[in-house]
Amino acid sequence: MVHALFSASQFHERCDTWQEAVKLACLPLEEQGVITTEYAQAIIRETEQHGPWYILSPEFALPHARPEEGVASTRTHLSLLSLKDAVHFQDHPNVRLVIVLAAADSTQHIERIQQLMCWLDEAERLQRLTSITRLAQLHSALHT
Repeated sequence: MVHALFSASQFHERCDTWQEAVKLACLPLEEQGVITTEYAQAIIRETEQHGPWYILSPEFALPHARPEEGVASTRTHLSLLSLKDAVHFQDHPNVRLVIVLAAADSTQHIERIQQLMCWLDEAERLQRLTSITRLAQLHSALHT
């Protein structure tokens, strides 16, 4: 069920904490050898220190850390986590879409974010992805 833009995608009913959501979104990339376990910890540490600066809309988070904090790949990867029930990030109680960015370098980082934002803008895809309640809806949103 993975769209070409993503290295992984998953649907879950809920996460109890934003930390759990970050770890869960990172897990497929860790299993693929794209990132180390330190990467999720770096995102959590930065969020605890500076807040969730990567919240791009009320329901969408794009957490990421510096490449040297655990990216093991020479390519940039995205991992999508769709949640039925919103998870609360500091001052952002309604996040239902978490896409982890694991960038190999700053150039690829910008290019991949541009690609992602263009894709999300098409066919109101961001709105569709933030209102998913079933796995089949995620599959449909990724492939239409």
